[in-house]
Amino acid sequence: MTRYQLRKVPVELGYRSLSPAVSSNVFPTFADAKQTLDRKLDQYQPFHPEDDTLSFLRIVHRYLPLQGQVNLAEDVERCSDDEEVRQLAESFDTGLLRPMLANGGTTPAITLSRRLGMEDSVENLLPEGIQTASRDSQRRLRDHCLAREGHRCAVTKAWSLDYKERPPDAADAPLEAAHIIPFALGVFREGDRDERYRHAIIWVNINRYFPDLRSRRGFSSEDVNNEENVIMMLQALHTEFGNFRFTFEATQTTNRYRIKEFPGFARLYRTFLPPNRFVTFTSHDGRYPLPSPTILTVHAAIANILNLSGRGEKIQEMRRDLGSMSEGLARDGSTKVEELLSVSKLSLLSTGTSQKRNLSKSQRHAPTVLAGVENQPPPSRPDYRQ
Repeated sequence: MTRYQLRKVPVELGYRSLSPAVSSNVFPTFADAKQTLDRKLDQYQPFHPEDDTLSFLRIVHRYLPLQGQVNLAEDVERCSDDEEVRQLAESFDTGLLRPMLANGGTTPAITLSRRLGMEDSVENLLPEGIQTASRDSQRRLRDHCLAREGHRCAVTKAWSLDYKERPPDAADAPLEAAHIIPFALGVFREGDRDERYRHAIIWVNINRYFPDLRSRRGFSSEDVNNEENVIMMLQALHTEFGNFRFTFEATQTTNRYRIKEFPGFARLYRTFLPPNRFVTFTSHDGRYPLPSPTILTVHAAIANILNLSGRGEKIQEMRRDLGSMSEGLARDGSTKVEELLSVSKLSLLSTGTSQKRNLSKSQRHAPTVLAGVENQPPPSRPDYRQ
């Protein structure tokens, strides 16, 4: 067996090994992938004092599943210079993290990574005939998950306020169907080529860094309204979960999870959580599957990356700034227009994805400049390495 020949081992054996074999055209073992990643990142030189590319990619690598870590190491290894490493980090941020937080139908602008095969992967995904998710099935989905949960919140065990057969004087509350992978990631305007292209970029990133989602579950954007992707929760907890302020981390026991809270989780809602912070998902109707451990792994990884890297706080801050843009741009040029566009529907102005496909590589990755905006990017990269 040659160094670059693919080798596959059972997942349970792979995790026990100190140097498990992996599915990779570049690395024979996880240890090789990790060593190469560390070496390449150790050589990275920040572009400016606030450049967190190095720490960000290390946090991303730490919380991705095993094969996702290897794929990230491959992508970093193939970067020819620091600029491509930085763009890879931005691609993960704008092409995965921000869409995950894109509640309310916002459409994030995306930095397209230069990694080998990225554009081909996006183009290959476009003609697959994928359909946009529909809210028409939401009521049926809710009914299925309520039946599976026994008409109770999966976390607090409070009864559904709408359930007429709940015990007398039982704690009850309005329950909502909380999507694990956000419903927004399954929705796009079918006739909008640019939006469909952006949608494909997001799912290429998901498949790249969470490959088990597709290879083992067969999960795609059309499946966001599947029972495996939904948990019944109190309204308040649904909001916190959707903003990745808490997540479910797997334990050694099947369907038993530890609830992990992050800064920003409302203190009042802590009283809703189990005192020991463990929850076991139990099916009361075998017709409908329980929340998928593989899908929950995606949410847990994204939650950890968003919160521990500080990117989640940054995205929320951009949203607040976007809400105050009605007062106009700052005269001192401090308004970061391009970043604000990245969390709004105005992102079409900054992405121009249909045009990008026809640009040269150097043009495609040039910084966006909006005419008449005071805070233009510097013409060249400053040297902070002295």
